[in-house]
Amino acid sequence: MFSKLNSKPYTPKAITRWWKRFIERTEFRFVRFHDLRRSSATVLINRGIYAIIISSRLGHADIRTTMNIYGYAMKVADEGAAEKFDDILNKHG
Repeated sequence: MFSKLNSKPYTPKAITRWWKRFIERTEFRFVRFHDLRRSSATVLINRGIYAIIISSRLGHADIRTTMNIYGYAMKVADEGAAEKFDDILNKHG
């Protein structure tokens, strides 16, 4: 995911150190770096981005992996979509 200018990857420990220093400098509430990945996927789901695109961005080889991990968020997004569709039908019905 991250590479040096010579295209060699950083070690996971280097990313962890960078992230901890960033949190200390900015005084943000600490979250694990991996949690950003989950948050990003959940935000994209709630914005209506197709699951196949999210799956690809996360590097999942199979969309079922994405669906198994983020199925809870998909359900919430689906409920929101149903409510919006109901609003549309009620306005025109």
